Amino acid sequence: MPKKNTPPVAPAFGPQAATAERFLLGPRHLEEWLDEVGALGLSGHLPDRSGLTDLWRVGQKEYARLALSEAGVADNAAIRPLPKSMARHIAQLVELEGVRRTFDTVPVAFGLVPLDALIISQYSMTQAVVDRIAEAHPVPISPKRLVELCLPLKAPAASFRLAGRSEKEFTFVADAHDMRFLDAQVIEPVNVQQAPVMGHPQAVIALSVGFSANLLNTVRYNGRIALNNGHHRALALRAMGMTHAPCLIQPCASMEDLQQAASSEILNNADLYFDTPRPPLLRDFDNPLLAHSFAAPRMRRVVTIKLDVQRRLLAL
Repeated sequence: MPKKNTPPVAPAFGPQAATAERFLLGPRHLEEWLDEVGALGLSGHLPDRSGLTDLWRVGQKEYARLALSEAGVADNAAIRPLPKSMARHIAQLVELEGVRRTFDTVPVAFGLVPLDALIISQYSMTQAVVDRIAEAHPVPISPKRLVELCLPLKAPAASFRLAGRSEKEFTFVADAHDMRFLDAQVIEPVNVQQAPVMGHPQAVIALSVGFSANLLNTVRYNGRIALNNGHHRALALRAMGMTHAPCLIQPCASMEDLQQAASSEILNNADLYFDTPRPPLLRDFDNPLLAHSFAAPRMRRVVTIKLDVQRRLLAL
């Protein structure tokens, strides 16, 4: 039951609009496929369990065929240098504090990555997001707009608001799925313009919620390039007829590097992405035997922060 002073979390951005969610089967276990489709609450819009299982069987046969006919297709993908016209943008990007702190362990490089050779680890795409990107960037897209899309200097122009709060709980809602908890910091009260409080504060804890650097970002390991972030943009660019995209690349010389740079999904299934003959690729979303679209309600990202305050006496 919500507390009396906690307003309910409401859509806040207009009525729920229908869209389509594109799911990629991926070379994975049946239960993973069923869980992936079921996780977004699309009941009433899906085939029954038997129908989903039939789709999975067809997909596994297709991946078995591709493992033979396209073995090694992701190996040693050639990365092109960025055009000189993008150099000023990249110089500004690497000076941003948020970018420096996000990519502070494994070295980074920049280049044009081949979209058809990109290994993907995100198996669902919201079609409305892909369409919105394509519609906002008509072809031919200039190098300036292309690098701003793939490697932005600013946060996205997305709706963001505090949707509910109580004394120790705060809920935020955003249209952009990239919203997340960013950081916690302890700040000296003298450095903060603060509202009146009950007492004499000796420390201020700042909890930051917002958007990540959100760059088109890949890891390169074992001669292959895996997309870490930016799946929707990459898919939209491919739909626009683009073959390459400007990207931040983290070359990983060891598994230790990969552990620092890659997403948990990539790490947990590293053998699939970097050792199998034919991993799942971005272009698989255009293969009707592997990708399927289902009607879905519009999804928004919700982040809730809860404070757990303990007060006790200890012999220190």
